Formats: sequence, C-alpha cells, structure tokens
Amino acid sequence: METLSHDAWLAEGRRLFGEDFLDWRFVCPSCGHVAAVRDWKTAGASIDAVAFSCVGRWLDDHRATAKAAFKNAGGPCDYTGGGLIKLNPVAVDLQGKIQHFFRFADPSLEAKKEIDPCSAS
Repeated sequence: METLSHDAWLAEGRRLFGEDFLDWRFVCPSCGHVAAVRDWKTAGASIDAVAFSCVGRWLDDHRATAKAAFKNAGGPCDYTGGGLIKLNPVAVDLQGKIQHFFRFADPSLEAKKEIDPCSAS
C-alpha cells in the first residue's frame, strides 16, 4: 500500500484529470466501477464519500446491491471503506491522520454512463 501526502495526492489528481475536482475519476476496489466526483454529487453523497465508498450506495434504483460487491462485477455496488473489510488501496496523510481512498481511474476511461441523475436519491 502506498502512502501519499495530501499535496502529492492532489497533484496527481490534477495531473491525471485537470483542475476541476468534479472531473476526477476513481475506481471502486470492490466492483471495479469507475465514477467521477460529479457522479457522487449527482447521487446526493457527501464529499466525504468520494473515493471512500462506491457511488452505488447513493443510488436508489437498486442496481447497487450487496451481491455486486466484492466480485468486480462492474457495479456500482454498496461497498464502503468504513466497513469491516477495508479494500481502499491508497493511503493519504491528511495532516497526521491517514485516510484510505480508491485509486485514481485510468484517465482514458470515462465514468460509467449508467448513472442517471433522475434516478439518484
């Protein structure tokens, strides 16, 4: 597991996706779903959920089920980094407190188009 300073993590996000944080994309370590920060926002998740829990936790159309978690099924799923089993692979030092996040997605991959803002809670 790698540990990055907060500044290094932010610099890597900017290098990969640009200045607009809403465009940054992450891959869920459980189901493999790629989501942009704007997807979490559209789904009604708090900023604390971004790259910590799969965006599927906030979708109310029941595509995100426990069955999709832990199977790399493409999700989105119901995984959260705060549960008993912690899969979030990137440790970021937030001024002495280590927080674990999803990896950045490959910049050539777009966020999955299946997140419909009309079905988000």
